[in-house]
Amino acid sequence: MKFDFRIPKEEDSLQIATWKYEDEYSFYSNDKTKEKQEWALNIHTEEDAFTIFDESNKLVGHCSFDDEEGEIILGLQMEPGFTGQGNGYEFVKAILDFGKKKYGYDKISLYVAKFNKRAIRVYGKLGFHKIDDFTWEIYNEKVEFFVMEKCY
Repeated sequence: MKFDFRIPKEEDSLQIATWKYEDEYSFYSNDKTKEKQEWALNIHTEEDAFTIFDESNKLVGHCSFDDEEGEIILGLQMEPGFTGQGNGYEFVKAILDFGKKKYGYDKISLYVAKFNKRAIRVYGKLGFHKIDDFTWEIYNEKVEFFVMEKCY
């Protein structure tokens, strides 16, 4: 599968803001709180953020490469209808290849909720290793995360 990375447009942000996930993955829904929806509505204003389209020109995700004091933190989200269908490996690999080419980093990190076994499995297959864990209070609940890192 081929992916096309683009600078987000306002209409992309409007679409992303409607994304809702099922069951335990509802944690990632972009209407979960007013703040989360506000963030999604403004993806097109973020630096180092990209929308991801498939071969049929369908918006299937977005990603960002945030530089936190020299450490690149990857953020990503797949369109709900694109999840759980075995697309994760190709999707994340394409993001990593794109980011490596654009930014030339030697190491990249990401945060993943501990309950998200599917994502953790994909990240592991792509060479990420768990290096830390932490608890973050989100939506008035404590959620456990792993910090995962990939070195090139």
